[in-house]
Amino acid sequence: MISKRINFRSIIILFASFIGLELISFLVFKTAIFLMTSFLIVSLLVLIISIYRIKWGLFLILLELIVGSKGYLLFWPISDSNLLSIRIVIWSIFMLVFAIKLVWQIKSLKKDSPYLLNIKNFPLLKPYLYLAGTLVLGLVSALIYQNNILNIFLDFNNWLYFLLIFPLIAIKPSRKDLSNILMIGAIWLSLKTIILLAIFSHNTFTLPVYEWLRKTLVGEMTMLEGGWNRIFIQSQSFVAIAYLFLLAKSHSLSLSLKKINAYNYLLVIIGGLFFSTIVLSLSRSFWLGLVFSILALLVVIALKFGYKNLIRPLTFVFLSVVIGLAFILIALPGETQSQLDNQLANRVTGQDEAAIGSRWSLLRPLLSEIIKNPVTGQGFGATVTYISQDPRVLEKDSSGVYTTYAFEWGYLDIWLKIGAIGLIAYLYLLWLIIRKSYILGRDTNDNFYFAIFASILFLAVVHFFTPYLNHPLGIGFIVASSCLIYKNKVY
Repeated sequence: MISKRINFRSIIILFASFIGLELISFLVFKTAIFLMTSFLIVSLLVLIISIYRIKWGLFLILLELIVGSKGYLLFWPISDSNLLSIRIVIWSIFMLVFAIKLVWQIKSLKKDSPYLLNIKNFPLLKPYLYLAGTLVLGLVSALIYQNNILNIFLDFNNWLYFLLIFPLIAIKPSRKDLSNILMIGAIWLSLKTIILLAIFSHNTFTLPVYEWLRKTLVGEMTMLEGGWNRIFIQSQSFVAIAYLFLLAKSHSLSLSLKKINAYNYLLVIIGGLFFSTIVLSLSRSFWLGLVFSILALLVVIALKFGYKNLIRPLTFVFLSVVIGLAFILIALPGETQSQLDNQLANRVTGQDEAAIGSRWSLLRPLLSEIIKNPVTGQGFGATVTYISQDPRVLEKDSSGVYTTYAFEWGYLDIWLKIGAIGLIAYLYLLWLIIRKSYILGRDTNDNFYFAIFASILFLAVVHFFTPYLNHPLGIGFIVASSCLIYKNKVY
């Protein structure tokens, strides 16, 4: 959470890091030699920083996660269709450095190794190990079912992000550091969304920006009716989470007009910026998850602090909605502003695209594959063939026949790959995090834990229709939250 005692130096460094990585990506993505040179320089930089100060290396990994969406801000072109992402490389470098430091520390200090003691004392270690066992079983099942090796790798490598739990436990970055990375990252993502909306709505510099978005997979820009543009960036999930952190804090904020507190109103303006991003994503999954988690957060605030204390959170929501819509209208040309309500209505009613039809077309074939082995699953890389209504699929094959290993139905995806035992192990872990964060918020009066409670609920709801819990974007927040809720024993 943004503290009243603002460390401007840290904020400037973080903000410059977020912008710098994206600027480098944009400048070099079309020129192979510059792209590969930048790829090597960033990788080498992560190696040097991780060796010098392992905690800073961890911050770089989290920074890339928030800003990088699918992880291809920088990439190494292996072939025309296969790219090596910077995320895989810098994550591997960091984990290797951490593993070497851990082994060296254990060799030098034996059982007194601080890293080892932190890991051994971690209360959620067993649930994580149970989940890890089901993931190993998923690999074995993939080999038994003879799934495509490339599909296995692309499917399983996301789950490797769970290994980040060990450096997070061992290194113990402060709550303030992690909160600053989340908040500054969310602010930059929101500003980037508004900037992209302005660029495409005013038809300025659109072609290179669109090519960059498509090539790096950093986001999706879709032209809709009336000149409206949908700006969807996968890592906008962190913006929704940051909004929940502000909402959790809002019940203690004074928003009186008689005595204006600049810091409190700054948080409201930032909340409005976050809300504008969530609207511009036009993601039904985000909207549903956010509504559900906001309601849950309001309930726990009412139960803990009384229903009269809902006035401030509700005021925060109202003001952030108004300010958020104002941000959007300022970025849009006049002739497009009137389309706002139509686009929102179309997304809610599902009248604007074939995505819903494709998702429902997938459901029956996916369930048919699941029941073939519902207990242990068919392993990573398992595929399903169905009839898609996605225009991108129809361009390649007018029949719409499409085979894939990645599915929008998030929980069914997990069930197919690692079976009921894996899905139950994961849900149990999520339940423990949700329960512990709620209890801590209730017992300590610390809004931070209520924010974690609501944020995990948000990801859990979103995952029904858009996979996040089996992707680094969701996994990264889960492992960080797991450590933060046990700060007395770990942090």
